[in-house]
Formats: sequence, structure tokens, C-alpha cells
Amino acid sequence: MTTTEAKRIIEALRTGIPVPDGFVREFTVGRTEEIAGLMDTLSRSDKKACLLNANYGSGKTQMLRFLREYALEQGYAVALVTCDCKAGLRSNRMDQVLGAVCKNLEFPGDDRKGVLPFLWAVLDRCLHTPFGKELSNNGAWRRSEVLQSPAMYVAIRACRLLTDDIQNLLEDWLQNPYNYKGQRKLLYEKLVSGFRDPRSEKGFYIDGVFCFDLQGYDQSWKALADLDTLAKESGMKGLVLLIDEFEDFITNMRNIEHEERAMVNLFGFNEGKFSGHSFFAVTPEFVNKCVVRLRVKGRTDFEFRRFKSIEKFEMSPLDAEHILELLKKKIIPTHGRAYGWKPRLKNDAEIMTVIKWAATSPDRTRQIVKGVVKQLDKFWDERQA
Repeated sequence: MTTTEAKRIIEALRTGIPVPDGFVREFTVGRTEEIAGLMDTLSRSDKKACLLNANYGSGKTQMLRFLREYALEQGYAVALVTCDCKAGLRSNRMDQVLGAVCKNLEFPGDDRKGVLPFLWAVLDRCLHTPFGKELSNNGAWRRSEVLQSPAMYVAIRACRLLTDDIQNLLEDWLQNPYNYKGQRKLLYEKLVSGFRDPRSEKGFYIDGVFCFDLQGYDQSWKALADLDTLAKESGMKGLVLLIDEFEDFITNMRNIEHEERAMVNLFGFNEGKFSGHSFFAVTPEFVNKCVVRLRVKGRTDFEFRRFKSIEKFEMSPLDAEHILELLKKKIIPTHGRAYGWKPRLKNDAEIMTVIKWAATSPDRTRQIVKGVVKQLDKFWDERQA
């Protein structure tokens, strides 16, 4: 860890922001069994949805970020997205979920983020493989059956066109597909007309090739599956989706049909509509909230049993011993590296005082870390005076 990196970490912790990407695993303590279980889940061939159950402030987001770093290291492509109805990412809208995945897509060996760098990497790695030859019709690029989504085939074919306007249009379309419902002619002229596709322009419109919200968002699901396929065919282990604040729809939606669709989408991830791994951060009461909400709204014919087949990991808050370990072995040495000194509190009792002070806070670990950093800052200022 360099001095600059240490300063970035301390500056984040000082304001209650999590440590920057790249240092999450280093600053994760405790939860050995939970982490081992999640790693085991990631290594399985049966790829179903997994719920990370924890109360507010107990580390759901931290664990998703841990999984992000671990999955990238293990050779997976990863997308970490946060559901927020008010910000335009509704879990009942799979076109919005797809757009967020495309926007946040990361893959091993490359610092770039987004769907275009991913597609370029796929073409570079697999174009001359048997899969690549089948994908491109031996270079003819007319049509292919190796991808489920016609839109994704249009996209990977068009990303070979290097003009800036086409690149920008393609990226924006995949990352915000819901904004292009009335622009199918523009998409056809820019992304298709330069290729010898056997289908007519009218055929593209009739088949809904540019639409991701038809037939229960069928093409959104297929495009997600294609991203997993492309990752695997280009030498990665597949695509891992990490969904934070998935429970947002219960709090911020007021339409039971939309809420029910969000629940059904969760089942889709668990029952094979997406071929990769998926992890969802929720509170321990999530399933019960869903059941109560459905029953209150008269949805008594809902298949409640489908909730039972979803794997769940219960995450408890860090205990005092692990928080003490985090402070003594991680936070305090990092502060020293950041400012070039050897900080030490007089004894563990000083830290335990801060721990006890924040014991009743729902996000006590964050508050404890902020308190200790504030104390270290005070000692450092006194030393400089």
C-alpha cells in the first residue's frame, strides 16, 4: 500500500465512506465461515440466486464488494449494481437491470468498465476460435444462432465499426435501452444497414430486435445470458451479478403488480433464466415482507413456495473482538502509513470505549471506525503542533 493509497483509504473512512475498490478484502475481518460459504457457492456448477441477509449497517454492501474483488481475481466478469427506484433502476424492469449491468460490467485483466470494452475483449480473445467463427459466420457477419438475443448479436457485430458516433450510440443503447423505444430507425441505419443481414429493415421492426421490454422482458433476460456466454467463450469463468438494495422495491414502489414482478424476476435468476451466478443483498425479513405484502394485497394464488428454494446466507454484525482486530491491524497502521508516523492508542480500553459508545447504532462498525479515525487525527494534529 502506497502513501497515496493509504491517504485515500483514511479520507474515505473519515467521512464514513467504505474503503476504495481494490482494498475491500484487505479490510474485511471475521465472518470466516460466511466468506467460505460464499466462495463455495461461487465455485459450484449449479448457478442459482443467493440472498445475503443482514440488517442495515451489518455489512451487506461490504460483502458484495468483497465478492466483486474475489470473483475478478478468480477470472469472472462482474457487475455490481444498486437498485434504486427513484434513480431509475427498478428491479421489476429487466431492461433497467440490463442497462445497469452493461454500465458496470468489469472483467479480469482490464481496468476499463462498461459493455463496449467487454465486447472488444470478447472479439479479441475468441474471434478466431471455433465459437468465434460460428459467431461471425466465418467472417460474413450475416446472422448467428450462437447468441440468444438478436440485439446482442447486432451489438457485438456493430462494435467492430470504429467511428465515434456509432460507438457512442451503441454504448448508450445497451446501457440505457429504455430510452430508445422510439428510435428503432436510427438504430437500424447506424448499427445494421452497413452489414449484409438477410433480414429486411421491416423484419427487424416486426421481430422487435431493438426492444428489450417485450414479452416479459424476454430479450433482456436473453441478453444477460449472452453476456455470460460471451464471458465464458472468451476465457473467463462466466458473469457474476451482484445486486445491492434489491429490497428497495418494497420500500419505494406502491404498485403491487410492479412489486410482484420484481419478486418473479428474483425467481428468474434462481430458476435458470440467467445462466451465471447472482447475489442479492436484503434484510433478514425480506422474504417475510414479500409474503405479507402479497397477502395483504390479495395475491393468495402467488407461488410462495418458490421463495424456499433460494439459498440464503445470514450475516450477523461484527462482534467487538473483530472490530478491535479491524482497528488495530488495519485502520491504525494505515493512518500511520498515510501520514508518516507510528500511531498507537494507550491501550485497548481506549478503543473499547469507542466500541461501547457505538454499540446501539445500527451501523456501529462505520461509526466506530469514524470515531477512531477522528481520535487518530486529533493525536496527529497534537503531534504537529
